[in-house]
Amino acid sequence: MQLNSLESFFHTMYMPHGHCYLWQPHLLWSNVLADALIAAAYFSIPIALMVFSKKRPEIGQHWLAILFSAFILLCGVTHLIGIFTVWKGAYGIHAVSKIATAIVSMVTAVYLFRLLPEALSVATPAQVQGFRNRLKEYTHETTSLKNQLSQHELTSFALDTLPVSTLIFDSDLRIISCNPHFVAELGLTSSEQIQNQSLSQLLTLQDPFYTLEKLQQEIATKSSYSNTLICNIKLHNGQLLPMEISLKKTRFKDDSLIVAVFNNLTKLRTAEHELKESHQQMQRAVNATEDGIWEWNVQTNEVNYSPKLLDMIGHGNEQEAKFEMWLEHIHPKYIDKVNKALDNHFQTKEQYKVEYLGKDKNDNYSWFLAIGNSVFDTEGNPTVMSGALRNIETEKQLRIEIAEKENILNAIYNGTQQAIWLVKAVQDDFVFLEFNQTACERAGVKYRQIIGKPLTMLSEGIFTPENIDNIKQRYSHCQHARTPTEYTESYTFNGKTYWYQTTLYPLIDESDHSIKIVGTAIDITHRKLIESELQKSQHFLEKMIDSTVCGLYLYDLKSQINTRINQRYSDLIGYTLEELQQQDIRNFFHPDEVDAVFEHIQTVIQKPAGHLTPMTYRFKHKAGHWVWCYSFDTVLTVDEQGNPDLMLGTFIDITEQTNLMNELKASNESLERFAFIASHDLQEPLRKIASFSSSLATRLDSTIKADPDAEFEFSRLLSATERMRNMIQDLLKLSRLTTRKLSKTPCTLKLLTSEISEQLSLQIEESDALIITNNADTRLTVDYSLMLQVLQNLITNSLKFRHSERPPEITIGCYTDKNKLVISYQDNGIGIKPEYRKQIFEPFQRVFANQYAGSGIGLSLVKKIIELHDGQIECVDSPNEGASFLIHLPMEG
Repeated sequence: MQLNSLESFFHTMYMPHGHCYLWQPHLLWSNVLADALIAAAYFSIPIALMVFSKKRPEIGQHWLAILFSAFILLCGVTHLIGIFTVWKGAYGIHAVSKIATAIVSMVTAVYLFRLLPEALSVATPAQVQGFRNRLKEYTHETTSLKNQLSQHELTSFALDTLPVSTLIFDSDLRIISCNPHFVAELGLTSSEQIQNQSLSQLLTLQDPFYTLEKLQQEIATKSSYSNTLICNIKLHNGQLLPMEISLKKTRFKDDSLIVAVFNNLTKLRTAEHELKESHQQMQRAVNATEDGIWEWNVQTNEVNYSPKLLDMIGHGNEQEAKFEMWLEHIHPKYIDKVNKALDNHFQTKEQYKVEYLGKDKNDNYSWFLAIGNSVFDTEGNPTVMSGALRNIETEKQLRIEIAEKENILNAIYNGTQQAIWLVKAVQDDFVFLEFNQTACERAGVKYRQIIGKPLTMLSEGIFTPENIDNIKQRYSHCQHARTPTEYTESYTFNGKTYWYQTTLYPLIDESDHSIKIVGTAIDITHRKLIESELQKSQHFLEKMIDSTVCGLYLYDLKSQINTRINQRYSDLIGYTLEELQQQDIRNFFHPDEVDAVFEHIQTVIQKPAGHLTPMTYRFKHKAGHWVWCYSFDTVLTVDEQGNPDLMLGTFIDITEQTNLMNELKASNESLERFAFIASHDLQEPLRKIASFSSSLATRLDSTIKADPDAEFEFSRLLSATERMRNMIQDLLKLSRLTTRKLSKTPCTLKLLTSEISEQLSLQIEESDALIITNNADTRLTVDYSLMLQVLQNLITNSLKFRHSERPPEITIGCYTDKNKLVISYQDNGIGIKPEYRKQIFEPFQRVFANQYAGSGIGLSLVKKIIELHDGQIECVDSPNEGASFLIHLPMEG
């Protein structure tokens, strides 16, 4: 430890003070106990000062008390530290406490010297006692004066605060004094404004038989006078204030004074006006209401009916109201009911209320409601009864309708095939408030088993815990969402599963909370079974569609994409639906046919739904080659405006057939060219054979005639040559038909038959034939020259194969059959056997080859011409003998 340092100052290892006492107990403990008692006394003094300060804050909170308390407290601390130094040499701490005590002591001493003048001015006890005696006398005098002043002020206050105006007149009826209330009522600022005014200047009397002169005379002549009159006070603005004045003549000391008390009648007049207006308003309200108002004096039997009531019961306003009027309008069957209601009202003193049938203003019985109450005297007897009468015919009918609707709703509720129930949300559960009969039957419970029960208590024998959790979750969702909730659910009862379509409707209360839920459930078990079967059928149908030979597609006409294809489509074309939808549909069609495809789509759109429109086109396969497709398309659905929006199409792959047809077409074209060239080239040598044979026969005519065999052979040679020439010409005609384009023109059957008859007139005349035409004016649109060939071949055959025993008769007719135009042809010749009716249209087929000349190509030409017209010809049974043909042509336009 270093001397003269802070550490040495606060060091506690100095020699304790007890060494000074040589540790003698009697000396040591006497000093210790004395210091302890002094410290205790010093500590108690500040406590006493604190108590005094709290009781007398005006003195105890003085700075002197605070300084003195600090000084005493520090003295006590110093003595305590002195006790500590007996055993520990902490003289530095002891010195600090003494320094603090010295500082506070000096401050206290200085402050005390500054307060000496004030302390010297404090009175002595004797002086204080004198002051007290004089104060007591002064207080007594002051109290007496205050009482007198208080009485005066109370009197003045009572006069000034009276709710009536008060004036005092002298014997000459001039104003001496007035209270403030009168000044305020007149709207004046001070009483000096009316001081010394005469009574006549102040007011005018309203009684025409009592004048101011008469009043003044009576006051002057009578020793005592009092009277109450109605008057008007003249205000400074010229208005009149209605007042009631009460005058009283009296004596005050030696003078006669007249005290006038005024009562302002303005409020009374206003109240009278308001009462009158209120009465008029009440009267208007009574007249405007649909109820009739009545009052009945039970004691005198006098009544007062409102005009509305008189009108309601069929009486005019001009008639005097009588109690019997009301009784007479009541239906006889309801008189007892009305009287019993009156008796019950008088006995129980409860409100009178009864419904009954009574005559209305149209003299028809209607339903009325009478309501009333009575005033009873002290003995409990009714004195006056008043109330209202209302025609409730409409309300009654409405109640009847409501009751009927309630019955209907109850019948629906209990008789419907839908389960209906009502639940209420209670804390974290749902309590069943309603459960109709159907719901009970579906759940297999009785009404009493479920009503009032929370959902969580129905797990025993009604719902499984899993079902309860699902139901609770859905109810909670509906409650919080506050929107109707619809879902499908299934339950198993008695080992059988039932399906229900359930709908929950939240009921919103006035506070915008959903605390109740209405539930309905429809048994859709049968529908579910049907849906299951439909799904199976749909799966089977889809499988069947995918397995069909045709590709199938659904084409959206607005977005121009395929929305669905079957498996066969992908098999034929190679694309999936997603691959088709990713590209423009135009990219899949052959460039030469894109426009034709979309024209075809427009044609389909213009056709009615269900109409099949065919088309042949090329579609690009995924592998890159072209596939020939033959499709049929139709409109499947239309939108709300009736515009087609979905097209159904099917197609088959005809690539192989198309290639074969192209090869066949090329082959036919080659054959046609060969036939044309062959027939043309054969005619030249044939003409030479015929020419040389004819020339040779002419030169050798005598020789040939001399030899019968040579003549026969030459005739056969010339005949065969002619027959060959005709056959080649017919073959040339047939080959030309395959490349000829039709030139259709309108004509009639009559025109055709007339011209062909003219051309064959020689043959017809030689054979004595008859041609009959039916419906000759029927219009035909055909290739005129080709149709002439048809009729020429048919008529020529009829003339050739005529019956030997009768002249030819040919009948040509025309009629329509559905969308076909039919030309009938019939003759009376030798006819055609059924087994030959098909082969006669084949080239070079001759039924009577040995009996009749011909090339065997005539009917082949006829068939080819008809086919060029998109028609058919057939040989049919004849109703009579002969041949019969039917030509079917399409209707034009």
